[in-house]
Amino acid sequence: MMLRTQIYLPEEDLYKLAIIARNLNKSRAFIVRKILKKALEDKQLLACTGKDLLSLAKLKFRSGPKDLSARFDEYLYG
Repeated sequence: MMLRTQIYLPEEDLYKLAIIARNLNKSRAFIVRKILKKALEDKQLLACTGKDLLSLAKLKFRSGPKDLSARFDEYLYG
């Protein structure tokens, strides 16, 4: 099953994507799916650990908010 999503791309990247899709006679969505799948299979990209997440949290919250678990989405997505 595929789910629909929407992304914003710089105009130059969208132009390059359109050229690739036209040259391969495929849709832009197909090309994006293939590129994304290859990137998601990269073990180094997926090697984010709890330690990495904690480091990021320390950058944003020096001591951590007391209501983080209750307002997680708000803190994460703004």
